[in-house]
Amino acid sequence: MVSSTWWADVLHGAGPCDPRFPPCAASPPPRRSAPLGTLEAAAPRIARRSPSADPHSTTGGRSPDSGVDMVTRKNVTGRFCSAAAGMLVATAGLTLAARRRRLEAERLGLRRLELEEAASRRRALAHQQRMHWELLTRAMDDASLAAVIDTYDKDIPAEKRRQFFYANAWYVNLYYLYEAGLLDQQELFGRLREIFQTPLMREYWEASRAQRATLDESSDETRIGAMVDGLIVELDEADTDEWWVVGTPPPAWEGTSSSGE
Repeated sequence: MVSSTWWADVLHGAGPCDPRFPPCAASPPPRRSAPLGTLEAAAPRIARRSPSADPHSTTGGRSPDSGVDMVTRKNVTGRFCSAAAGMLVATAGLTLAARRRRLEAERLGLRRLELEEAASRRRALAHQQRMHWELLTRAMDDASLAAVIDTYDKDIPAEKRRQFFYANAWYVNLYYLYEAGLLDQQELFGRLREIFQTPLMREYWEASRAQRATLDESSDETRIGAMVDGLIVELDEADTDEWWVVGTPPPAWEGTSSSGE
């Protein structure tokens, strides 16, 4: 039987959970809310499923973190290989450039030596030409000096032998110009064709045949002598007064020093 006091408490606002009543006294105390930042205490933990248990997983049984690490390692390795290859190409390029510069320097050095040798040869030829002319001049001015180098036939008058000395000076002058590289083979042919128009030059050439026979067969002077022999024959057989068109220069000689290089 409910007492009147109970009803009075109900009427005055006492709830059914008043601790004075046995049901409320037996119920547990209310749970306090968890502080902010501790969601795990408020939310139930969700079990993480193993990747191998997921039929749609693409990691092949590996942890997703391990896949990320592998990709990172591959990227680092690829960058390292690219850098190494670039350094190798750059080193090879520098080595090749240095080798080319060294070869170019050697080529220029060799060319400089060749030019210096050619210049020295020209100076020597010029000096020899001056000496030759000076000696011939003295021989032409003094008969006693001419007798020293006079190897022509003694049946030839002395006056003509002196003319032969002068003819020889002209021929030797052209020879030195060719040897110094100041005349090429075709220009030499034209000059010889001009000076051998006179009968006196042809007489000199015939009188000095024995002297030319002592020359080396492979020398430039022997080749020039053979060219003059052919030129004289063509001039004698020509039916025209236009001597400057007579004769054909021979093919270029190989292994000559006429270039001066």
